[in-house]
Amino acid sequence: MNKDDTPELFSVIAKNYDFLNHLLSFNLDRAWRQRLVSLSCFQPDSRILDVCTGTGDIAIEFARRGAHDVTGLDLSAGMLARAQQKIEKLNLATIIKLETGSALNLPYADMTFDLVTIGFGLRNLPNYAQGISEMARVLKPLGRLFILEFSLPPDKLTYGFYSLYLKNYLPLAGRLFSGSARAYSYLASSIFSFLKPEEVISLMRQSGLGNLSCLNLTAGVVTIYSAQK
Repeated sequence: MNKDDTPELFSVIAKNYDFLNHLLSFNLDRAWRQRLVSLSCFQPDSRILDVCTGTGDIAIEFARRGAHDVTGLDLSAGMLARAQQKIEKLNLATIIKLETGSALNLPYADMTFDLVTIGFGLRNLPNYAQGISEMARVLKPLGRLFILEFSLPPDKLTYGFYSLYLKNYLPLAGRLFSGSARAYSYLASSIFSFLKPEEVISLMRQSGLGNLSCLNLTAGVVTIYSAQK
């Protein structure tokens, strides 16, 4: 599938996206996002950008923990509409601003944000290097970038079970609960084809970022990358 089509694909599944995320991850997706926010060590006055914000879970977690200025950006109209509903229901509309835009051409000036995050969005970009470079560009000096993304377990046995899960259970559950086996087949293929952790770190370094690190979660199913400008 052409990755330029992913915004429309996510709009199709936006209504059931949160439910399926929790179901298919056995509710671990909440803990992964919470871990990212905890690791960021943000300050209440930090200016925060969440790229590929989707239905807004990371942006909302920052606001719940006391952030005062959070921007969520996404290309999918359906996902942003769902995020806006959640934000208004939680009375967070004065804290979180949602905007339509591309991660490959962020509509912000250089050195705008103290903290930039992207959760489960990098692998959907047509150009990983450009996406990371753009996020680095809009960071202020000493600003931090955090990337939360799926990865493949290094342990062979764990990898075998995970591979079966992605190839068989994921598309089936997607078809049953969202009506779109295509979307969840794409999810599986995008995980298999994504960069290795050391390749992500290399791209961050090439974008001029330092203090690079990565943290494997849940036996390596997910990785949190961090860097500083």
